[in-house]
Order: sequence, then structure tokens, then C-alpha cells
Amino acid sequence: MKENFQELKEKFNEIKNLGWVKSTSHGNGNVGLTFETLLGKERENFPVADYKGIEIKTSIEYYSRPYITLFSSSPDGKYIFQTNILKEKYGKKDNTLKNSKKFYARITGNKFKKINNYYMKLNINYKNKKIILEIYDLNFNLIDNDCFWDFSSIQEKIKKKMKYLAYITAQKRYTYKEVEFKYTNIEFYKIKDLNKFLNLLSKGIIKICFKVGIHKKGIKKGIKKGKTYDHGTGFEIKKEHIFMLYEKI
Repeated sequence: MKENFQELKEKFNEIKNLGWVKSTSHGNGNVGLTFETLLGKERENFPVADYKGIEIKTSIEYYSRPYITLFSSSPDGKYIFQTNILKEKYGKKDNTLKNSKKFYARITGNKFKKINNYYMKLNINYKNKKIILEIYDLNFNLIDNDCFWDFSSIQEKIKKKMKYLAYITAQKRYTYKEVEFKYTNIEFYKIKDLNKFLNLLSKGIIKICFKVGIHKKGIKKGIKKGKTYDHGTGFEIKKEHIFMLYEKI
């Protein structure tokens, strides 16, 4: 692994020496996608680390977006389309498409969060080795705990994708009709362990974020309008807290 760190560091320095580079994509993740393009890496959605066992996370200096998504993981829990069920049962009606619902929620393990007309909280159940999403009515009566993640699933995610981390910072500027980045620093980290991950989850440092919405515009003559899209169920942490989960190499 040491050789992989050194190789990525050398490639980073080559990219850093380019100075300002034009963004190769659009949207919130363009700083990371641009770096991966310069690295020669094709865009993919495989549940493995980005570069030879090393996950790459990029952050724009002085940028207000606070959260970093560690990884995405669909629930294990007893229904196949669990997030869609959450949307239909506990989601909010869309303002435009009145017959459709959306479900956006960031939920923690240290306190109840009111989502629409319900309270939600994570239960880190060590006895059954599950992270359980508990849903309560407004009188705090438990009404649903079907959505969960097995500890083994999280351990596998950590092993395959998040064991080693390259944390890269960059600057951003706008030129005429374009966005440009300049990559400034890289540091390497190793995750502590599953117990630390679960501890931070129970304290609300790591959160679970649902982003289940609907297509507002017709695509291919309206085929997708009103259909569900799921941006993935992300395990998130604030930038300033990521070093509670990792130790610097």
C-alpha cells in the first residue's frame, strides 16, 4: 500500500503543477470528477475505492458545503425497495406533482429528528448487530423499524471502499462561462475501525441521509416525469469531523 500512496502522491503533484484547470463536469461533485479525469480514471459506480485501494475525497477551500459522503449503502431491511417504501409512507407531497412524494431526511443516532409528521432516530443495536431506523408518531409511539443495515454490510463497505483515504483540497474560480480548479494539497489517512464508526454514528457525528425525489421534467416524451429517482442513501460526516474517524498516515 505504501507504493500506492507514493504513486498517487506523484500523480497529484503532476496535476497540482498544471495550475488552474477547466472543470470537466457540472454539479456538486465536479471538483472530484475533474481530478479523477486528470488522473486518467473513468467514471464508475463500483463499491470499491477509487484508486488502488485508496478512496479519494476532494474539498474546495473556504466552501460552505459542510458534508462529505463517506459511502452510500441501501438498507438491508426486509423489503427490497425499502427507500421507495419510506418515500411513499413517510414522504412529503411534491408542490408541483401533487400525486407524487419525495423523501429527504438527514437522521442521527443521538436525538429525534422531526421529518414531515413523524419523528425518526437511529438505534445502534449492538445485540442484534444492526443499525435500525426507528420511526415514531408525534406522540413518540414506535410505528416502524423495518429499515436497517447489518453491521456486516457496513464492515464490508469500510473494507472495500473506505479503509484508506486520500483527502485533497482545491481552490475554485469562475471564468467566462467556465469553472476552474487548482488542486493544492493531499493527505493520506487510515480508518480506525468499525467500532469507532458506530460510536460516531451513535453520537450524531456520522449521519444517514436519504435523497429520494421525483423527476420533474419529461424525458423521452414524458417517460420519466413523476418517476422516482434515488440519489443513494449516504453515510455523511462534516469535513471538520472526518479526522475523528481516520488517523493520519
